[in-house]
Amino acid sequence: MLAVLTVLATGCGSDPEPPPPPPPPPGSPEVVESTQSALNVLASETVSFHVAATDDAQRTLGFAWEASDGILEAPQSTATASDVKWKGPACLPAGTRVKVTVTITNDVAPATTRSFALSVVACPSLPVVAAGTVTSVVARRDGTVWTWGTFGYLSPGSDVKPRQVAGLADVLTVAAGNSHFLAVRQDGTVWAWGDNDQGQLGIGTTSARATPVRVQGLTDIIAVAASSDFTLALRTDGTVWAWGDNAEGQLGDGTTLDRHLPVQVPGLPRATRIAAGSKHALAVLADGTVRAWGDGTYGELGTGQEGPGTHSYAPAPVYRMTDAVSVSAGGSLSLAVHADGTVSSWGSNVDGVLGNEDRRATDIPVRVPGMANVVAVSAGTFFALALLEDGTVRAWGSNDNGQLGDGTYTRHAAPATVPGLAEVTGVAAGTYHALAVLADGSLRVWGDNRYTQLGTHPDAVNRLAPVQVPGLTEARGVAAGDTHSLVLRADGTVWAWGSNENGKLGIGTAHGGSSTPVRALLTGATGIAAGLKHSLAVLANGTVMAWGDNFYGQLGNESFLDDWDTPRPVAGLTGFKAVSAGWYSSLALREDGTVWAWGDNADGQLGEGAPSKRGTPAQVPGLTQVTALSAGGQHALALHQDGTVWAWGRNDWGQLGDGTNTGHATPARVPGLTGVVAVAAGREHSLALREDGTVWGWGYNGVSQLGESTSGAPRRSPVQVVGLAGVQRIAAGGTHSLAAVQGAPLVTFGLNRSGQLGLGEGSESQSRGQVPSLSGVLALAAGADHTLAVAGDGTVWAWGANLAGQVGDGVAGNSPRPLTVELE
Repeated sequence: MLAVLTVLATGCGSDPEPPPPPPPPPGSPEVVESTQSALNVLASETVSFHVAATDDAQRTLGFAWEASDGILEAPQSTATASDVKWKGPACLPAGTRVKVTVTITNDVAPATTRSFALSVVACPSLPVVAAGTVTSVVARRDGTVWTWGTFGYLSPGSDVKPRQVAGLADVLTVAAGNSHFLAVRQDGTVWAWGDNDQGQLGIGTTSARATPVRVQGLTDIIAVAASSDFTLALRTDGTVWAWGDNAEGQLGDGTTLDRHLPVQVPGLPRATRIAAGSKHALAVLADGTVRAWGDGTYGELGTGQEGPGTHSYAPAPVYRMTDAVSVSAGGSLSLAVHADGTVSSWGSNVDGVLGNEDRRATDIPVRVPGMANVVAVSAGTFFALALLEDGTVRAWGSNDNGQLGDGTYTRHAAPATVPGLAEVTGVAAGTYHALAVLADGSLRVWGDNRYTQLGTHPDAVNRLAPVQVPGLTEARGVAAGDTHSLVLRADGTVWAWGSNENGKLGIGTAHGGSSTPVRALLTGATGIAAGLKHSLAVLANGTVMAWGDNFYGQLGNESFLDDWDTPRPVAGLTGFKAVSAGWYSSLALREDGTVWAWGDNADGQLGEGAPSKRGTPAQVPGLTQVTALSAGGQHALALHQDGTVWAWGRNDWGQLGDGTNTGHATPARVPGLTGVVAVAAGREHSLALREDGTVWGWGYNGVSQLGESTSGAPRRSPVQVVGLAGVQRIAAGGTHSLAAVQGAPLVTFGLNRSGQLGLGEGSESQSRGQVPSLSGVLALAAGADHTLAVAGDGTVWAWGANLAGQVGDGVAGNSPRPLTVELE
């Protein structure tokens, strides 16, 4: 009974209390306040960052700051807040975003991070393009400016081919209006030319100028923008200056008076970007806000007002725009890139240029759908371009002239990738045409060409997809034979001119030489060479191409009487990176450092004693780790990676540099030469460039081709060429030599009977001199009696013997002065 009662008693009353729940895990810090003093930064400016945080237990917090670029000072932190100052670099590559991140910890829970974005002023990066109404402009890598298209009242007519603007050098950026143009030079001055009826040149008058003149009163300028008939300029101190037409208040000075000299736009604290539309203007401020002024009929000011008579004669804030990093203005359209890489648009929406099918204008910014990772935008008339971080381009809006580049005339409001464009570094939208700069410096254009603004004859008016601008592809290399010349362009094409004996121009016929450049029938070339009657090229895929005379098997073909008038692959050669051509022999350098040879071997120039000629390539025995080679008339040189030089072949004038005049078929080291970085073999003499910038020569010296003041006996061992220092490139021809000196004119020496030294009229008796018009040379080639050079801007120059048209100027007379070679 007791047991039962005990059980009953135990089952009576309330259940026992459940155990208390575990305490919640410690909370991570929570950011309650964060600020930055600027979003957009000019050169070397300082930005302040502040962050405050707390957690669930009011713990003391730790703050650690880091930046992807620039310099962070020591932070000032308390238990719940931290402040730090960041100093930016002078500039960064265009489109680069700096991220400053603070990591907040409380030692008991996962850390919290807060990131801030910064946009730093872009470093100058050439080429830069600008598009006018019916014109195109480019500032090239050498600081020169070139234009093409149809110009205004000043010079009626069209320039089909790009032409250099006289009197401009050291240019950093350019801008184009309707019919006027601007350039900013390295010294911060602005130069203007073209039409000037509204004072848009800023020179104090309304007189047009055919050549650039300096805009008065402006210094320290870093950017310019131009539209119809007015101009803007941005100074390093963040002030904005304007001049020209002001009928709609687009100068922002509170009036409608035209200004023939620059005036400061008031009310713009520390602007970092500017843009000019047809009759309105935009400026991005350091804090990420945007100011607009001028005509607002279609809502292009973004202030929430539109309609006839809508104007702002002074800068006004764009509605709710707080994080812009760049802007662009078209006819009556405005675009902005946000710090997160998205894009907003406002103003006219003809053909969906705002990025939507509504077709109605909007007077406040709206996001363009589907856009991310954008680094730059450019607004044309009713169409727009966006450059993305990955180097592709998107386009949308009107397409009546093919300006969207998609191969059609169909408009579309949704941004779409422009096919065939990659590695793009800059874009510009004109009225109805577009330009893009590629990473290799070449240009692509598309759209309207009625006024030759694409740089070609308007026979097929529009270009519906991007095409290369003819005449502006920069040359990468040159080669000179006896009576013909070759140029390698950046696009991998090869251009030839001069005698076409045996088909050595590679144009599909063995006769009919050309006194102007014609395109050889191959693409994808990375290197070229010219012999007396044959030509060679190495392709990007490592194959070797040959064409011309094959009497000695120099084309790599055992059919010795079978000439080729079109480039054909040399059988069995793969993995090669360079070629060189002797008189009748050929050399090729393989990626593995070995050398292969074929053709004439009468003097052992193939590196073997027999046979007398070879129609199939064979490896040169005993040569490995070779980095460069050069074939002379009947001898050859190879540069070893250790800086020594090896020579073989004919030696009757000491051109092998071994102290004798005895030839040998086996490569042997040239005594006494070390630290060599380049070699050049002429007809009967040799040159070597050492790493200290000195040049050494040996071999025949009968016409002072070794640089001595008077001709003399041959040099059978290397001697230093007197009076040369800081040399960067060398070349050796039939009886003359070339040396490109850093920061100085080209030096030439040797025989000058045909003007091959380039010293001008009446200089035939001179044996040494400088070519003042050529400095900063990128490539050199010396033929039998003529010379080729690639200037710093990628243009090709030629001079000397020209009876076969090898100078490329369309006439048959020798030229003692360098002439530019037009490659189109």
